[in-house]
Amino acid sequence: MIAAHAPALVDYVYLIESFPSVGGHAKILSSAKSPGGAGANVVHNLATLGMKTVLFTTLGKDADAEYFVKNTRAKVIAETTDELTGRVLVFVDRNGERTFFVQPNAAGKPFVRVKEGDYLYVDPFPSEFSFDVQKEVMENFGGSVVFSPGYLYASVGFEKISELLKFSDMVIMSSNEFEMLKASPEDFLQFVDYLIVTLGAEGSVCYTKGEKLFQRAFKAKAVDTTGAGDAFSAGFLYAFINGYPLEVCLKLGNFCGAYNVERVGARAFPSRELVENFLANILK
Repeated sequence: MIAAHAPALVDYVYLIESFPSVGGHAKILSSAKSPGGAGANVVHNLATLGMKTVLFTTLGKDADAEYFVKNTRAKVIAETTDELTGRVLVFVDRNGERTFFVQPNAAGKPFVRVKEGDYLYVDPFPSEFSFDVQKEVMENFGGSVVFSPGYLYASVGFEKISELLKFSDMVIMSSNEFEMLKASPEDFLQFVDYLIVTLGAEGSVCYTKGEKLFQRAFKAKAVDTTGAGDAFSAGFLYAFINGYPLEVCLKLGNFCGAYNVERVGARAFPSRELVENFLANILK
């Protein structure tokens, strides 16, 4: 079973033609609402593939909390820490690029403990308390820890996040986050067994102490890149936990990421049938 210690957020997505200059304006072409939060997306996606997953998070007392739980396939175990649930306003331009505006609300008070799991996916809460809370959670977890630093932790520098890396087994991060940290793969591999870096339209790469594996991305016409990294992580972890070779894990992650960007919403994810057919085809 895979658990996540991660924020519950509700995304309000607005499609626009292009981003205005400061002081300008942009017309909203359409809008959509969906549950979100990177770690929450990962365990939701894995649950759609039939895996047992649970999200440990924080919620408000509002309608967004009910909406989030109702539309999340992972089991949600939450503490109520605010009147309002975390919210993100997402603006997406015609090229699929997006900008986020976060209202932390309950996600700003990440006071929930992890009670079970063989694997733990750790995604930072938008909170000043997140680092210390998650450090304690990771240190006390008895299984394998998958750490996704995100922008929040990448911005604090490598020396600081090494305090979390020492309790991690795998790191999954974007190339932008990796570059922010100004560290080499070897620096990470002092602490973890696997470092996976997503490269957007270029593909993805996995570093271990013995090898470097690269897989090209699948061609995709980007409509909305929100959740692409989460889709990749879910695909990679599904293959990894089921014992597939790392090359296959990267290929499935890339496939799920490409599927996601061609659709609107953070939880656009292929069905179990599509995933199993993909695996069957590449293993022929």
